[in-house]
Amino acid sequence: MSKPKNVFRIDIEPSDEHPNRHSTHGWQVRVKRHNEQYTKYFSDKKFGGRDEALEKSVEYRDELLEELPEPQDPVRKSALARSKTGVIGLNFCHKDDGSGTLKPYVQISWLKDDGKRRSAAFSVNKWNLRRAVWKACQQLHEAREQQDREVPEPEEMFQTAFPNILEQHRRLKRKADARGNEVDDSSMPDPNEIDAENVAIPE
Repeated sequence: MSKPKNVFRIDIEPSDEHPNRHSTHGWQVRVKRHNEQYTKYFSDKKFGGRDEALEKSVEYRDELLEELPEPQDPVRKSALARSKTGVIGLNFCHKDDGSGTLKPYVQISWLKDDGKRRSAAFSVNKWNLRRAVWKACQQLHEAREQQDREVPEPEEMFQTAFPNILEQHRRLKRKADARGNEVDDSSMPDPNEIDAENVAIPE
Protein backbone atom coordinates (compact mmCIF):
# COMPACT_ATOMS: atom_id res chain seq x y z
CA MET A 1 0.00 0.00 0.00
CA SER A 2 1.39 3.41 -0.94
CA LYS A 3 1.84 6.01 1.75
CA PRO A 4 -1.33 8.13 2.04
CA LYS A 5 -0.86 11.85 1.58
CA ASN A 6 -0.97 14.02 4.72
CA VAL A 7 -0.86 10.92 6.96
CA PHE A 8 2.39 10.15 8.82
CA ARG A 9 3.48 7.07 10.75
CA ILE A 10 4.76 7.52 14.30
CA ASP A 11 6.68 4.69 16.01
CA ILE A 12 8.50 5.57 19.23
CA GLU A 13 10.06 3.06 21.65
CA PRO A 14 12.15 3.45 24.80
CA SER A 15 15.90 3.40 24.10
CA ASP A 16 19.16 3.28 26.01
CA GLU A 17 19.37 7.03 25.68
CA HIS A 18 15.71 7.56 26.67
CA PRO A 19 14.69 4.55 28.82
CA ASN A 20 11.65 6.28 30.28
CA ARG A 21 10.20 7.36 26.96
CA HIS A 22 6.59 6.29 26.46
CA SER A 23 5.94 3.76 23.72
CA THR A 24 3.90 5.43 20.96
CA HIS A 25 2.56 3.78 17.81
CA GLY A 26 0.00 5.30 15.50
CA TRP A 27 -0.76 7.65 12.64
CA GLN A 28 -0.89 11.43 12.59
CA VAL A 29 -2.87 13.52 10.11
CA ARG A 30 -1.21 16.83 9.20
CA VAL A 31 -2.79 19.33 6.82
CA LYS A 32 -1.70 22.94 6.37
CA ARG A 33 -3.95 25.60 4.89
CA HIS A 34 -3.15 29.30 4.64
CA ASN A 35 -0.44 29.15 7.34
CA GLU A 36 -2.61 27.19 9.79
CA GLN A 37 -1.75 23.60 10.75
CA TYR A 38 -4.43 20.95 11.42
CA THR A 39 -3.29 17.75 13.17
CA LYS A 40 -4.86 14.70 14.82
CA TYR A 41 -3.26 11.53 16.19
CA PHE A 42 -4.75 8.01 15.81
CA SER A 43 -3.26 5.42 18.16
CA ASP A 44 -2.91 1.75 17.10
CA LYS A 45 -3.96 0.70 20.60
CA LYS A 46 -7.08 2.86 20.72
CA PHE A 47 -8.36 1.89 17.26
CA GLY A 48 -7.61 -1.84 17.38
CA GLY A 49 -4.36 -2.13 15.43
CA ARG A 50 -2.08 -0.51 12.86
CA ASP A 51 -4.35 -1.03 9.85
CA GLU A 52 -7.51 0.01 11.69
CA ALA A 53 -5.85 3.20 12.97
CA LEU A 54 -4.67 3.99 9.43
CA GLU A 55 -8.17 3.53 8.08
CA LYS A 56 -9.59 5.95 10.66
CA SER A 57 -6.88 8.51 10.02
CA VAL A 58 -7.55 8.43 6.26
CA GLU A 59 -11.28 8.83 6.88
CA TYR A 60 -10.59 11.86 9.08
CA ARG A 61 -8.20 13.32 6.52
CA ASP A 62 -10.77 13.02 3.73
CA GLU A 63 -13.46 14.71 5.85
CA LEU A 64 -11.03 17.47 6.82
CA LEU A 65 -9.99 18.15 3.23
CA GLU A 66 -13.64 18.49 2.21
CA GLU A 67 -14.17 21.17 4.86
CA LEU A 68 -10.99 23.18 4.27
CA PRO A 69 -10.48 25.62 1.38
CA GLU A 70 -8.35 24.58 -1.57
CA PRO A 71 -4.60 25.21 -1.11
CA GLN A 72 -3.37 28.38 -2.74
CA ASP A 73 -0.98 28.00 -5.63
CA PRO A 74 2.39 29.18 -4.22
CA VAL A 75 3.39 30.79 -7.52
CA ARG A 76 0.13 32.71 -7.69
CA LYS A 77 0.36 33.64 -4.02
CA SER A 78 3.85 35.05 -4.51
CA ALA A 79 2.85 36.96 -7.64
CA LEU A 80 -0.22 38.43 -5.98
CA ALA A 81 1.87 39.57 -3.03
CA ARG A 82 4.13 41.45 -5.43
CA SER A 83 1.26 42.99 -7.40
CA LYS A 84 0.48 46.58 -6.43
CA THR A 85 -2.77 46.66 -8.42
CA GLY A 86 -4.28 43.46 -7.02
CA VAL A 87 -4.27 41.91 -10.50
CA ILE A 88 -1.39 39.61 -11.41
CA GLY A 89 0.34 40.75 -14.56
CA LEU A 90 -1.16 44.26 -14.53
CA ASN A 91 0.85 47.25 -13.33
CA PHE A 92 0.88 51.03 -13.38
CA CYS A 93 3.97 53.17 -13.84
CA HIS A 94 5.37 56.57 -14.76
CA LYS A 95 7.93 56.43 -17.54
CA ASP A 96 9.84 58.83 -19.73
CA ASP A 97 8.92 58.43 -23.39
CA GLY A 98 11.90 60.52 -24.45
CA SER A 99 10.48 63.96 -23.69
CA GLY A 100 12.13 64.20 -20.28
CA THR A 101 8.73 64.22 -18.57
CA LEU A 102 7.31 61.18 -16.78
CA LYS A 103 3.95 60.05 -18.12
CA PRO A 104 1.44 57.53 -16.73
CA TYR A 105 1.05 54.10 -18.35
CA VAL A 106 -0.91 50.94 -17.60
CA GLN A 107 1.18 47.88 -18.39
CA ILE A 108 0.47 44.16 -18.68
CA SER A 109 2.75 41.16 -19.06
CA TRP A 110 2.20 37.43 -19.50
CA LEU A 111 4.04 34.27 -20.47
CA LYS A 112 3.34 32.58 -23.80
CA ASP A 113 3.30 28.79 -24.19
CA ASP A 114 6.88 28.97 -25.51
CA GLY A 115 7.99 30.45 -22.17
CA LYS A 116 8.70 33.89 -23.61
CA ARG A 117 7.32 36.93 -21.82
CA ARG A 118 5.04 39.28 -23.69
CA SER A 119 4.02 42.78 -22.64
CA ALA A 120 1.89 45.73 -23.70
CA ALA A 121 1.54 49.29 -22.46
CA PHE A 122 -1.41 51.69 -22.65
CA SER A 123 -0.84 55.42 -22.43
CA VAL A 124 -3.15 57.17 -20.00
CA ASN A 125 -2.62 60.45 -21.86
CA LYS A 126 -3.86 58.79 -25.05
CA TRP A 127 -6.74 56.70 -23.73
CA ASN A 128 -7.56 58.29 -20.32
CA LEU A 129 -7.23 56.12 -17.24
CA ARG A 130 -10.55 54.28 -17.47
CA ARG A 131 -10.02 53.16 -21.05
CA ALA A 132 -6.35 52.35 -20.51
CA VAL A 133 -7.18 50.08 -17.56
CA TRP A 134 -10.10 48.49 -19.41
CA LYS A 135 -8.04 47.77 -22.53
CA ALA A 136 -5.30 46.26 -20.36
CA CYS A 137 -7.79 44.02 -18.53
CA GLN A 138 -9.38 42.83 -21.77
CA GLN A 139 -6.05 41.98 -23.42
CA LEU A 140 -4.68 40.26 -20.31
CA HIS A 141 -7.85 38.18 -19.99
CA GLU A 142 -7.70 37.16 -23.66
CA ALA A 143 -4.01 36.23 -23.46
CA ARG A 144 -4.49 34.01 -20.44
CA GLU A 145 -7.72 32.48 -21.67
CA GLN A 146 -5.89 31.32 -24.81
CA GLN A 147 -3.63 29.30 -22.51
CA ASP A 148 -6.66 27.65 -20.88
CA ARG A 149 -5.72 29.24 -17.57
CA GLU A 150 -8.19 30.27 -14.90
CA VAL A 151 -8.40 34.04 -14.96
CA PRO A 152 -10.84 36.59 -13.51
CA GLU A 153 -13.26 38.25 -15.88
CA PRO A 154 -12.13 41.65 -17.26
CA GLU A 155 -14.86 43.43 -15.27
CA GLU A 156 -13.56 41.92 -12.01
CA MET A 157 -9.97 42.84 -12.85
CA PHE A 158 -11.01 46.40 -13.70
CA GLN A 159 -12.84 46.98 -10.43
CA THR A 160 -9.91 45.55 -8.47
CA ALA A 161 -7.17 47.44 -10.27
CA PHE A 162 -8.67 50.90 -10.74
CA PRO A 163 -8.70 52.14 -7.12
CA ASN A 164 -5.28 50.59 -6.48
CA ILE A 165 -3.87 52.39 -9.52
CA LEU A 166 -5.08 55.74 -8.20
CA GLU A 167 -3.30 55.08 -4.92
CA GLN A 168 -0.19 53.87 -6.73
CA HIS A 169 -0.16 57.07 -8.80
CA ARG A 170 -0.20 59.16 -5.62
CA ARG A 171 2.82 57.30 -4.25
CA LEU A 172 4.76 57.52 -7.50
CA LYS A 173 3.95 61.24 -7.83
CA ARG A 174 5.27 61.95 -4.33
CA LYS A 175 8.49 60.08 -5.11
CA ALA A 176 8.92 61.90 -8.42
CA ASP A 177 8.33 65.28 -6.77
CA ALA A 178 10.89 64.45 -4.10
CA ARG A 179 13.45 63.67 -6.80
CA GLY A 180 12.59 66.78 -8.76
CA ASN A 181 11.15 64.87 -11.72
CA GLU A 182 8.30 66.39 -13.70
CA VAL A 183 5.17 64.25 -14.11
CA ASP A 184 2.55 64.92 -16.76
CA ASP A 185 -0.56 63.68 -14.99
CA SER A 186 -2.99 66.02 -16.74
CA SER A 187 -4.98 63.01 -17.98
CA MET A 188 -5.24 61.39 -14.57
CA PRO A 189 -8.64 61.82 -12.85
CA ASP A 190 -8.87 63.78 -9.64
CA PRO A 191 -9.33 61.08 -6.96
CA ASN A 192 -11.38 63.53 -4.89
CA GLU A 193 -13.97 63.82 -7.65
CA ILE A 194 -14.65 60.13 -8.34
CA ASP A 195 -15.82 57.09 -6.41
CA ALA A 196 -12.83 54.87 -7.12
CA GLU A 197 -14.66 51.76 -5.91
CA ASN A 198 -17.53 52.15 -8.37
CA VAL A 199 -16.05 53.45 -11.60
CA ALA A 200 -18.13 52.73 -14.68
CA ILE A 201 -16.53 50.40 -17.20
CA PRO A 202 -16.08 52.07 -20.62
CA GLU A 203 -18.55 51.04 -23.30
